[in-house]
Amino acid sequence: MTHEIKRTYRYRLYPGEAQKAELARTFGCSRWVYNWALETKTKAYYQDEESLSFTDLSSRLTSKKKEEETKWLSEVSAVTLQQSLRNLNQAFTNFFEGRAEYPSFKSKKGDQTARYVGTAFDIREENGKQKLRLSKMPGLINIRWSRELPSEPSSCTVTKNAAGQYHVCFVCTEEADLLPRVNGENGDLEFVGVDLGIESLVTLSTGEKVGNPRWFENEHERLRREQQKLSRKEKGSNNWERQRQRVAKVHQRIQDRRKDFIEKLTTRLVEKFDVI
Repeated sequence: MTHEIKRTYRYRLYPGEAQKAELARTFGCSRWVYNWALETKTKAYYQDEESLSFTDLSSRLTSKKKEEETKWLSEVSAVTLQQSLRNLNQAFTNFFEGRAEYPSFKSKKGDQTARYVGTAFDIREENGKQKLRLSKMPGLINIRWSRELPSEPSSCTVTKNAAGQYHVCFVCTEEADLLPRVNGENGDLEFVGVDLGIESLVTLSTGEKVGNPRWFENEHERLRREQQKLSRKEKGSNNWERQRQRVAKVHQRIQDRRKDFIEKLTTRLVEKFDVI
C-alpha cells in the first residue's frame, strides 16, 4: 500500500560572492519582516485589542515598501517577504494549538533562512549541470547533488548556518510505501520500550544497549584550541570573524555527527519494531 507524502531533500549550496551578497540582503529583509510583523501583531492585540490576520499584515507590508525609510524592502524578492509572514502565521497557529511557545524574534546570530515558492525559483541546466535559479539572484547557484529529486519541488528554503555554509531544502510530493508488519499481517505486533540514558544513549526492553558516542567529548580538545585562538583576536575584526567561523565549523561537525547517528538509530528501530 502506498500513500502520498511530502518530504524534504537537503543539499549543499555554493553561491558566488555576488550571490552571497544578494542572499545576505534577502536573509536580512526576511528576518526584518518577520520581526516587524511579530511586533505589529503583538502591539495590536495588547494595545488596541485587535487581531491582525495574514491579509492585514500583507497589506501593511505593501505600504511599508513605499515608505522612504523602508523602501529597501523592494530590492529583494517579494515572495520571500510574503513567506516570512506565512511563517509567522504558522508559528501563531502552532502556539494557539499548543504545539509551541509564543513566537520569538529572529536574531542575526544562528541560521539565516529565506523561503521561495512558485515561480520565484526553479532548477535550470547550465553547462551540463543542474543549478538553482532564485528570484532577483544574479546567475545560477551551484548545487552539490547527492541524490535525485523524486518530483518537481513545490518550495525551497535557502539556509546559511553559523559556520558560513549554505544549504537548500526542497519540498517534494512523492508516493511512499507503508512499512509491513515485522511478523506479517497475521502475526503479533513487535513491541519495544526505549529508555534514554547517559552512559548508554538508549536501552531497549529487549536488553540491547546503544552506547553513547560522546561526540562533544571527542572534539573537545580541538574546540578548546580554536576557542582559545578566537579569544586572542580583536572582536569584530576580519581575523576574528574567520576564527569565529572555524569555531562554528567544529560545533557544526558535532551537530552533524549527532544528527546522522540519531537518524540511523531511529530508522533501524522503526524498521525492526511495529510499536515503540
